[in-house]
Amino acid sequence: MNTKVECFNVLLVDDDAGDRQLVKLALARPSEHVKFDVAVAETLCEAIDRLSNQKYDIVLLDLGLPDSSGMNTVEKARKACPGLPIVVLTGLADEDRALEAIKLGAEDYLVKGKPLEYALVRIIRYTIQRKRAEQNLAKLVKKLEDINRELNDFASIVSHDLKAPLRGIKTLADWIMADNGDRLTEEGKEQMALLVQRVDRMHNLIEAVLTYSRVGREKEKKVPVNLNELVPEVRDMVSPPAHIRITVDGQLPTLVCEHTRIMQVFQNLLSNAVKYMDKPEGDIRVGCQDDGEFWKFSVSDNGPGIEERHFEKIFQMFQTLAPRDSYESTGVGLTLVKKIVLMYGGRVWVESEVGAGSTFFFTLPRQMEAEDAKLTADIAC
Repeated sequence: MNTKVECFNVLLVDDDAGDRQLVKLALARPSEHVKFDVAVAETLCEAIDRLSNQKYDIVLLDLGLPDSSGMNTVEKARKACPGLPIVVLTGLADEDRALEAIKLGAEDYLVKGKPLEYALVRIIRYTIQRKRAEQNLAKLVKKLEDINRELNDFASIVSHDLKAPLRGIKTLADWIMADNGDRLTEEGKEQMALLVQRVDRMHNLIEAVLTYSRVGREKEKKVPVNLNELVPEVRDMVSPPAHIRITVDGQLPTLVCEHTRIMQVFQNLLSNAVKYMDKPEGDIRVGCQDDGEFWKFSVSDNGPGIEERHFEKIFQMFQTLAPRDSYESTGVGLTLVKKIVLMYGGRVWVESEVGAGSTFFFTLPRQMEAEDAKLTADIAC
């Protein structure tokens, strides 16, 4: 079985012939996995010249050279080869100097000597592989940023291009009703109302999909959010009818998070509970309890309940259990809740019994809790 041999081009920058020979001998040790091609420069000026004309995988750099010494050598070498890993080889064991060299851009700091020959090959391979991994990661991050930017542009264009004809259709429908409403039959009026309803549904669906696509891509500044203040605000936004009561059981924590995202979680859960309520006296409760490393939140209702076979389906995109003509729904709300909760490192699920209501649970890490809230809790204890 043939084993692939890694070949590395090394630039050794050292003016001491004896030290150069030790390094060459260490890198010349027979190996089935790695091979080194070592080029030598005795001055920093010669090294910079080689770097401009030849491709290397790593630079082994002595700090004391005829034309440069100390940390200036590291700074000049790093400037000459910005993306190339540099390992400092020196005869002086000094931890402070080692830290300073690394701060200036060196990948490692090794002291010359006999043990060096046993560690040098391993260190060079590790340093090169680590640097390549960092560069690949940087390229991947850049690619993801480009993709996100393209997605944002695409979403904006799609939003504009899809909404424009919808607005036109709705305007035409309004004109027809205004100018010819008295000449339409009852069936015709119902059809026009249905047309407007479909246009509104499509508009809401576009908005829901755009909102879903932005989660995780568009970052909002994280701030302390007192849920004892947020949930009542969301309750007012949902505007439950008089026969439905929304209450909070106990105290809720203050979390450091994106205000809009956590608001969307509670808004979707509460609005769903209100929308599908089928009891003459609706009771919706928001609760929270300590669950070890997580806060465990709950939104429960005494509504129609959900069959167990639908527990997973309801969290999927565009999935609704009730006919859309009975309840206006995009089928994105719970999918959005799940995406936000997962983004923060939690999970979401439902427990329900048909006819007896449902409870939606979701968890969020305790580490999201605001420091001032923790301090207040500690003092209270």
